[in-house]
Amino acid sequence: MKERRRQRSTRKHEALRLLLEAVRSRSDVSSVALVDGRGLVVEGAGPERELFVLGAVAAPAAAGTFDAVCERLTAGTDVVSCRLALGERTLYLAALGDRVTRMPEAARGVARILRAS
Repeated sequence: MKERRRQRSTRKHEALRLLLEAVRSRSDVSSVALVDGRGLVVEGAGPERELFVLGAVAAPAAAGTFDAVCERLTAGTDVVSCRLALGERTLYLAALGDRVTRMPEAARGVARILRAS
Protein backbone atom coordinates (compact mmCIF):
# COMPACT_ATOMS: atom_id res chain seq x y z
CA MET A 1 0.00 0.00 0.00
CA LYS A 2 1.38 3.38 -1.00
CA GLU A 3 1.72 5.95 1.80
CA ARG A 4 -0.05 9.17 0.70
CA ARG A 5 0.57 11.28 3.80
CA ARG A 6 3.47 13.69 3.47
CA GLN A 7 3.19 15.16 6.94
CA ARG A 8 2.33 13.39 10.15
CA SER A 9 2.54 13.95 13.86
CA THR A 10 2.34 11.87 17.00
CA ARG A 11 0.51 14.71 18.79
CA LYS A 12 -3.27 14.27 18.53
CA HIS A 13 -4.33 17.86 17.78
CA GLU A 14 -1.52 18.43 15.32
CA ALA A 15 -2.30 15.13 13.54
CA LEU A 16 -5.99 16.12 13.32
CA ARG A 17 -5.08 19.57 12.00
CA LEU A 18 -2.81 18.06 9.33
CA LEU A 19 -5.53 15.62 8.27
CA LEU A 20 -8.18 18.35 8.05
CA GLU A 21 -5.86 20.63 6.10
CA ALA A 22 -5.21 17.77 3.65
CA VAL A 23 -8.96 17.18 3.23
CA ARG A 24 -9.49 20.89 2.63
CA SER A 25 -6.69 21.16 0.08
CA ARG A 26 -7.80 18.13 -1.96
CA SER A 27 -11.52 18.99 -1.90
CA ASP A 28 -13.69 21.78 -3.19
CA VAL A 29 -14.48 23.08 0.31
CA SER A 30 -13.69 26.29 2.12
CA SER A 31 -13.62 24.75 5.61
CA VAL A 32 -13.67 21.41 7.36
CA ALA A 33 -13.98 20.67 11.07
CA LEU A 34 -14.24 17.98 13.68
CA VAL A 35 -17.12 18.97 15.97
CA ASP A 36 -18.14 17.44 19.29
CA GLY A 37 -21.68 16.61 20.39
CA ARG A 38 -22.09 20.03 22.02
CA GLY A 39 -21.29 21.86 18.78
CA LEU A 40 -17.77 22.85 19.78
CA VAL A 41 -15.04 22.65 17.14
CA VAL A 42 -12.37 20.23 18.33
CA GLU A 43 -10.12 21.00 15.35
CA GLY A 44 -10.67 22.71 12.05
CA ALA A 45 -9.22 24.17 8.89
CA GLY A 46 -10.70 27.27 7.30
CA PRO A 47 -12.00 30.71 8.19
CA GLU A 48 -13.02 31.12 11.83
CA ARG A 49 -16.57 32.22 10.98
CA GLU A 50 -17.12 29.10 8.87
CA LEU A 51 -15.76 26.87 11.63
CA PHE A 52 -18.31 28.46 13.97
CA VAL A 53 -21.04 27.68 11.41
CA LEU A 54 -19.86 24.07 11.16
CA GLY A 55 -20.11 23.78 14.93
CA ALA A 56 -23.73 24.85 14.75
CA VAL A 57 -24.81 22.73 11.78
CA ALA A 58 -22.71 19.53 11.94
CA ALA A 59 -25.11 17.48 14.09
CA PRO A 60 -28.33 18.59 12.35
CA ALA A 61 -26.76 18.01 8.92
CA ALA A 62 -25.64 14.49 9.85
CA ALA A 63 -29.08 13.70 11.26
CA GLY A 64 -30.96 15.25 8.34
CA THR A 65 -32.77 17.71 10.63
CA PHE A 66 -31.73 20.99 9.02
CA ASP A 67 -33.95 23.85 10.16
CA ALA A 68 -34.37 27.46 9.00
CA VAL A 69 -31.45 28.66 11.17
CA CYS A 70 -29.13 26.07 9.63
CA GLU A 71 -30.33 27.08 6.15
CA ARG A 72 -29.52 30.73 6.86
CA LEU A 73 -26.09 29.91 8.27
CA THR A 74 -25.15 27.87 5.21
CA ALA A 75 -26.80 30.02 2.52
CA GLY A 76 -24.80 29.94 -0.70
CA THR A 77 -22.88 26.76 0.06
CA ASP A 78 -23.43 23.09 0.74
CA VAL A 79 -22.68 21.27 3.96
CA VAL A 80 -21.70 17.65 4.36
CA SER A 81 -21.45 16.00 7.75
CA CYS A 82 -20.94 12.47 8.99
CA ARG A 83 -21.40 11.17 12.51
CA LEU A 84 -18.48 9.37 14.15
CA ALA A 85 -19.28 7.17 17.14
CA LEU A 86 -16.10 6.56 19.11
CA GLY A 87 -17.04 4.56 22.16
CA GLU A 88 -19.35 6.74 24.20
CA ARG A 89 -18.19 9.89 22.41
CA THR A 90 -20.01 11.27 19.36
CA LEU A 91 -18.18 13.56 16.95
CA TYR A 92 -18.99 14.96 13.53
CA LEU A 93 -16.71 15.49 10.56
CA ALA A 94 -18.26 18.35 8.61
CA ALA A 95 -17.34 20.59 5.70
CA LEU A 96 -18.70 23.62 3.84
CA GLY A 97 -18.31 23.71 0.07
CA ASP A 98 -19.20 21.85 -3.07
CA ARG A 99 -17.42 18.52 -2.86
CA VAL A 100 -15.40 16.60 -0.28
CA THR A 101 -12.97 14.09 -1.71
CA ARG A 102 -12.79 10.75 0.13
CA MET A 103 -14.91 11.76 3.15
CA PRO A 104 -15.23 8.15 4.44
CA GLU A 105 -11.45 7.80 4.30
CA ALA A 106 -11.05 11.08 6.21
CA ALA A 107 -13.53 9.87 8.86
CA ARG A 108 -11.51 6.67 9.30
CA GLY A 109 -8.36 8.78 9.64
CA VAL A 110 -9.95 10.87 12.39
CA ALA A 111 -11.04 7.74 14.24
CA ARG A 112 -7.56 6.22 13.92
CA ILE A 113 -5.92 9.38 15.29
CA LEU A 114 -8.32 9.63 18.23
CA ARG A 115 -8.03 5.96 19.13
CA ALA A 116 -4.22 6.10 19.08
CA SER A 117 -4.03 8.76 21.75
